[in-house]
Amino acid sequence: MGKLRSNPYFVSMNGRLPESLTFPDFFPLYCGITADAKNKVLSLFAELKRRNVVRVGVAYVVIGWVIAQIAEFAFENFGAPDWVLKTVVVILLLGLPLALFFAWAFEMTPEGVKREKDVDRSESIAHSTGRKLDFVIIATLVVALGYFVWERQPVVESANVAEQPDVSNIAAEPAEGPSARSIAVLPFVNMSSDQAQEWFADGLTEEILNALARTPDLLVAARTSSFKFKDTAEDVPTIAKALGVVNVLEGSVRRNRDRLRVTAQLIRAADGFHLWSQTYDRNPEDVIAIQEEIAVEIAIALETAMDPEALARMVSSGTASVPAFNAYLQGLAYGASTLSTGDTYTFLGARDSFERAIELDPEFSLAYWELAKFWKVQLDETNITSGIVELPREEMETRFRDALDNAINTERDATNVIRYRVLGATENMQLSRALRLNTEYLELRPNDQDAQDRQLTLLADQSMDDELAVAIADYQERDGYDVIVVQSSMTHLLIVDDPQFSRAFVRTAIERVGDSPFVLYQAHRTLLWAGDVDGASRISQIVQSSDLPMVSRLTVQLRQACAENRISDATRIYETILTDHPDTSTDWISHSIMGQQEKALNTLLELDDPEDLSRLGDFLSYAYFDARLFPNLMALLESQGVDPREPADIPYRCKI
Repeated sequence: MGKLRSNPYFVSMNGRLPESLTFPDFFPLYCGITADAKNKVLSLFAELKRRNVVRVGVAYVVIGWVIAQIAEFAFENFGAPDWVLKTVVVILLLGLPLALFFAWAFEMTPEGVKREKDVDRSESIAHSTGRKLDFVIIATLVVALGYFVWERQPVVESANVAEQPDVSNIAAEPAEGPSARSIAVLPFVNMSSDQAQEWFADGLTEEILNALARTPDLLVAARTSSFKFKDTAEDVPTIAKALGVVNVLEGSVRRNRDRLRVTAQLIRAADGFHLWSQTYDRNPEDVIAIQEEIAVEIAIALETAMDPEALARMVSSGTASVPAFNAYLQGLAYGASTLSTGDTYTFLGARDSFERAIELDPEFSLAYWELAKFWKVQLDETNITSGIVELPREEMETRFRDALDNAINTERDATNVIRYRVLGATENMQLSRALRLNTEYLELRPNDQDAQDRQLTLLADQSMDDELAVAIADYQERDGYDVIVVQSSMTHLLIVDDPQFSRAFVRTAIERVGDSPFVLYQAHRTLLWAGDVDGASRISQIVQSSDLPMVSRLTVQLRQACAENRISDATRIYETILTDHPDTSTDWISHSIMGQQEKALNTLLELDDPEDLSRLGDFLSYAYFDARLFPNLMALLESQGVDPREPADIPYRCKI
């Protein structure tokens, strides 16, 4: 107040301001403006008011905001490039000073627009024009308020959950129990104008799902089951019923260079009630925090037993580098694409993405883990996706072990370290240790489908057939159907040898994830084993038009031809496989289907190497593999207390 108290007018008033002193009077006094200058300022204020300049400015800003919101909504839905919206905003901003100048220099009259100086004051209708502008401003504000309320409605509904707890206890809500904490994560919709960002939406969905799956008391529907509903018009109750869950998470992603908007909402399928909803409108650098926050908020909304701090640690992505995280998401999307299309070479994109993530953050444990899994697949003699990298086995072994060691050394979560060690023990043929560690891990993370798949294989490898049958049924009931677990289950159903259960399993699997060529490949063999030759024939025709490798499609043809006793066709296909697609695993399978048992044995004898039995160990889960024919493998199994099962005869084998 020093400047005001030194003002002569203020001093003359004994330090008191008259009650009637308004801002136009007070402001010139405070600034020490002379009486003449004061009159000019007051005159300017009065003239701005009379010419409706202020009203025009307010109306322009409000209407411009509404136009910008409508444009954003329209452009997002029509897929317009980001620069279109930016251009509209720039035009609106440039128009403001022009509108103010127009209001100052021109006036609306009954005869049209005239220059202000040409209008007689007595004939001016500026006052009535101002009143009309007031109505325009009020009407536009009502529209703006309505839009704001509409846009924020999901958040309001979410808040009402806390404000009105009784609403959540209506009759439609399922009773307390495990089913009340079941959830499916639907693929987030890519709202970006650049459709190349599809991988980002898919990868983000995958990582949110992975984070939720780490929460032990949540039942999370398999990712591939959820992805079946991508780009479908099915409603939430229908999807929830199909996936066997109570709650569904859906959302959308809009991403460009300088903006990221993620909308997510958790819906109770029984009544469509929003248990939780949020819109994240942030900088793209916040993507890691957004993913973690979504997982934590959903777990809290479903009232899991874990405290928020423990949840936050569990769902952490393990990196602070956004570029590394984006590369990791892209790798997950490539992996999901391989499973859904059958194009095995897409898997190379996953490898490249995980390697790029590691380059950007050398401490990114999950990226090392995914890279280790890639190399483990390449080392697997019997995996359809192996053989896409032309490197010596010794080099792939080195890359696998380097990636796995780095995953263990950089991991801060002790539970994750357990699953990493399972993979190492499996590759070292420490089967008993691998099963013990994997069982321990599944007690902590029962939703991990990779671990479920590994559990089935480890049980089969150690001839624990009764436990294997229980595990297949348990995973089917608990999680629905995941492509990886389904494939493993159908492979091991041959060991269980229950034709009725096998046929029922295949029917449900095809309903849930029948768009996966990998699933159809395994389903074909399972149906033949169960005696359903006609059903297998229908699947065979679909497989032939898929993107699976040619050798896999030929193998399906060979099985079907033998099952239908078309010996000449089978012989022709068999010779084509041996000539055009020589491979240890494929040769052994082909010889076995054709009844060439001696050739099949000779194909694998060279793998009975005491220095490296992992290649031969990959065949242990085949129902018709006879481990007793391989002395070194038998010695290793006996040392671990494993008594190999009697091999089964292939029911569709060619009878030559």
